[in-house]
Amino acid sequence: MNSTLAILLISALVVVQARNIRSSEEDNSSQVPSLSHSHPHSIKWPCDVGHFPEAYILMHKVDKRLERIDNESTKERIGNYAVSQLRQCILDGQMDVHCVRRSIGFTMSFIHHQMSQANGM
Repeated sequence: MNSTLAILLISALVVVQARNIRSSEEDNSSQVPSLSHSHPHSIKWPCDVGHFPEAYILMHKVDKRLERIDNESTKERIGNYAVSQLRQCILDGQMDVHCVRRSIGFTMSFIHHQMSQANGM
């Protein structure tokens, strides 16, 4: 229970921080954009999903899991699955945060399944 509460609190802080960063970037729009301003997300993620702050929670969780995986084809399958989940959450040009939250569970389950298959070989 305490760990779930901690995870929710951290996730909320990440979303708030991402929104603050995004709004401060918009305030500094008169400056020439650097690579970090035009791509605030990891280069591992496509821009069509990576620029939504709502997606950062899932992207962060997947990135952390991928750090523990050595097999490149497994990493690619997991990354593609996560991107497809995020793309399904884009509605009318906006990322549906509730859809992203549901996708976290689906993606973590997919990662577990991929890891089980890799270990079973």
